[in-house]
Amino acid sequence: MRSIHLSARNALMLTQLMVVLPHIGHLPSWLTFLSILVVLSQLSWIHQKIFGAADSSSQKTNQHKTRQKIVQSVVFLGGMFGIFQSYHTFVGVDAGTAFLMICLLGKLFEVNAWRDIYVVLTFNLFITAAQFLFDQDLITAIWAACTALAILLAMVKQNTPSSEQLESQQASFVQESFIQKNHQLMGYRSGRVLGLIIIQAVPLMVILFIFFPRMPPLWTLHLNQGQSQTGISDSMSPGDIADLSQSSELAFRAIFDDGQLPPRSSLYWRGLVLGSFDGRTWRPSSDPQLKSIAMGGKPAPSWLMNGLDFKKTEPKQYQLIMEPTQQPWLFALDLPFSMDSQAGLTREYTLRADDAVVLQTTFHLYQVDVNQIDVELPDWLAKDTLQLPIGTNPKARALATKLFASAQHNPEVYANALMAWYRHEHFIYTLKPPTLDGDRIDQFLFNTKRGFCEHYASSFTFLMRAAGVPARVVVGYQGGQVGRDGKTFEIRQMDAHAWSEVWLAGRGWVRFDPTAMVAPERVRQGMDALTAQDPTMFGSGLAGSLRYNQFRMLGRMRAWVDYAKYEWQQKVVGFDEQNQENFLFKMFGFRSQMMQVWIMFGAFISVLLVVVGIMWWRRRPIWHPLDAPLIRLSKRLEKQDLARQAHEGVLHWLARLEHIPRYQAQAKTLAEIYSRARYANDGGDMKIEQKALWRVVKLWR
Repeated sequence: MRSIHLSARNALMLTQLMVVLPHIGHLPSWLTFLSILVVLSQLSWIHQKIFGAADSSSQKTNQHKTRQKIVQSVVFLGGMFGIFQSYHTFVGVDAGTAFLMICLLGKLFEVNAWRDIYVVLTFNLFITAAQFLFDQDLITAIWAACTALAILLAMVKQNTPSSEQLESQQASFVQESFIQKNHQLMGYRSGRVLGLIIIQAVPLMVILFIFFPRMPPLWTLHLNQGQSQTGISDSMSPGDIADLSQSSELAFRAIFDDGQLPPRSSLYWRGLVLGSFDGRTWRPSSDPQLKSIAMGGKPAPSWLMNGLDFKKTEPKQYQLIMEPTQQPWLFALDLPFSMDSQAGLTREYTLRADDAVVLQTTFHLYQVDVNQIDVELPDWLAKDTLQLPIGTNPKARALATKLFASAQHNPEVYANALMAWYRHEHFIYTLKPPTLDGDRIDQFLFNTKRGFCEHYASSFTFLMRAAGVPARVVVGYQGGQVGRDGKTFEIRQMDAHAWSEVWLAGRGWVRFDPTAMVAPERVRQGMDALTAQDPTMFGSGLAGSLRYNQFRMLGRMRAWVDYAKYEWQQKVVGFDEQNQENFLFKMFGFRSQMMQVWIMFGAFISVLLVVVGIMWWRRRPIWHPLDAPLIRLSKRLEKQDLARQAHEGVLHWLARLEHIPRYQAQAKTLAEIYSRARYANDGGDMKIEQKALWRVVKLWR
């Protein structure tokens, strides 16, 4: 059993880091720390410091192994206890992956021979594949491919002669020049073998991807990722959305089936309705009657049938590709409906998925035109959308009373007058609003007058409620950028937005966006164009300039990366049964799955034959042109047991034939011609000599 070299141990541990790092996001923090600690402890010089060096002394070797066994047992048993404490089970994707990681860490303490390296590398392939249980995006695929290549290269190097083997060959009278040549070619041969493996595997992978029939999964897995939420949360305080709007991270993507993109000003992606206000933070209402959800494919509840007045126009179909948020709420255009059972409509007419979005997920939606929403407002809902904290913001209440009286107590006239008031009071739209304390609505409306969309939506809704008009805050996204393909909208965190909905008699819920009065470019052109026109939104001075430049640079980079990820999701991850059928019918005219299977096997066998043919051609024996006639003669003499033996040189064989009287003259002639052509170097024409050999062979009797 060969012991491993120190450089091989270090290379193996670097491979382990590549295997472990992608799992940091979904492993418990203690297991991540333990994994990195164990891998680093196995580096050669650290390993020798901790466990001592194993040498020829049996006593020291036993001590070395004993220390490793003790630490191995502690790591494995402690890891199993930690898994149970973290997941309360050993079954499931998360717990199972954590268990595989613990097994790998335990095996690292047994890496003392080349056989152990092979076991660890094989283990690595399984843990690398486990990445796709949690994420299938482009970055994950690239990292997994690089990791798999590193593992395969390590396996190839494991079968490459080591320095110790070459030295033993030298001791066995192998020429020193041969050993030096092997040292030089060792790296080249490893890369060459890895390249051959890839060249053979890629065509087979493509054939299987295109032709292998897509089938629905035999079971589904619920992934409970312990990741933090990204994007809009279920509460809104001053500054929350402003912070999001300095991020160019992708929130979701919308693909319209008819290819006609709606105007930017109508792109209000409704996400959450916030009806409860405590003076600082807006939150969803706690009324249990608002928890009702109409799921796709199920009978519609009474509030949905009686609360909507539909227009007689065809609904607009589109796809929503949500990035992971770890939350169930979706963002869709008014008025949204789900085409399948993945999502349902809430009592507040927002969409909610049947489970938290932990992976990039595609939803098929309708946008339906309606004349009115909740024409008859129930008393309990009217009461819920009028509540305000008692005794707060007296200046705002006084303003609401004054303006409402001026509007002759007409809610619609009052709402429009309030919108005009925002436009004329010199409010400033900024991503860096000043801090508010105490009566925050009063401070914003009458002192600072600098804010982001949540400031305007919050204050507008407060003023409407203060006048006795039902109102609520809606948070989501507004606008978006047209994708690189010109057919999609990319909605980023920078497009996060808040607006208000006001209930008006005879019209139901109506959207009012006071931000459009202060910064109309925000709605007409989008947040990206607005920030490009006005860099001062990121603050003044050097700090604001640095934030703006960083935002623009990272935004451009992120846009290209997100588009590549989108293409990967659509063309590779989303290559489902329906897409496969459409592709094969369009490209090859396939009409049945049986034809698909036969073509797949035919292509598979063809690739194998090509690979085998190339390998045979490369390994075929190559003879000198002068040897061809003599090879033919040797085959003719096989029946007389006079064929040339594998160990015989050509001249020795011909000398043996000369001892046979009937062949003596012919064999002697062949030997003279062959010796003169191969070894004389007299400048003669080899083709003439070859013809002479062929004449003798043909006349051989």
